[in-house]
Amino acid sequence: MVAFSTLWASALVFPLLVSGLAVTSETALTPFGERPIANIHPVPLGGSIQHVGNQIHLLDDKGTLLHVAENSGTKVREEPTPASKRSPPAPLQTGWIAYAYWYNTGTSPIKSFTTTWTVPPIPARNDGQTLFTFNSIEPASGNAILQPVLQYGPSAAGGGAYYAVASWYLVGNSVYHTSPVRVSVGATLNGLISLISWSGSSFNYYTSFTNIAGTTLSVYGSAQLVWATETLEVYGVKYLTDFSSGSTVFSNINIRTQAGTPAVFWSTVSSVQDGAVTTVNTQGATNARITIKYPV
Repeated sequence: MVAFSTLWASALVFPLLVSGLAVTSETALTPFGERPIANIHPVPLGGSIQHVGNQIHLLDDKGTLLHVAENSGTKVREEPTPASKRSPPAPLQTGWIAYAYWYNTGTSPIKSFTTTWTVPPIPARNDGQTLFTFNSIEPASGNAILQPVLQYGPSAAGGGAYYAVASWYLVGNSVYHTSPVRVSVGATLNGLISLISWSGSSFNYYTSFTNIAGTTLSVYGSAQLVWATETLEVYGVKYLTDFSSGSTVFSNINIRTQAGTPAVFWSTVSSVQDGAVTTVNTQGATNARITIKYPV
């Protein structure tokens, strides 16, 4: 996890100290930290990802095979477990500084997970930092994550000193993303992760921003996704004013399982010393509301 050290009396003047993986010519930044460029793959419009045995296949919109990767099984963080059993999982070098989460321990799979949020103000400073906000779901193994992502700053998908959205999927050491679409400050985002179908232990999902064309990413044959989050993730922050100002409010959070409406209780993780604070305003699976307050 990205670590910060600062004194509040001088927080707006002296830089924050950020620890993390260094960017090199052979790696690029993703919502999962630095990854080898050779393992990062843009998904063409209408394309999809398929799990075939221990391989990951990237297909175009006509089903033509574009790339094959081995599924390394590498975890993106510690294995999620119910909050009743232990403390929340610690993300591994992903820059998650504030988030809320719910783990589905029921027998019915998550059918849909929707979230609405608004593109926040442009940060006062541009120091090459990258800010990600998203809702996401992971399998119990912790070796994959599916998410519609809002980003400010650069990433492997592109970007710069502006906001853009794209859908991302990480499995093992492989990363897949749609082409980023620029969005304006104040725009409303509707992030969706949905179950298409399943058979036995093979599950088919897609994610998208439902109100933005070109952001759909479909994944077939994955493990069941059970760990849902609302997250702020950052990299390259040097000053508090590298953050957006105010808060991001994740609203209209709705989770449905195949059986109906589950009992959902959101737990939170905050970086209190840096002023990035997660608050659950409304609990539950229907129209829940979660606020992540920025340090400025």
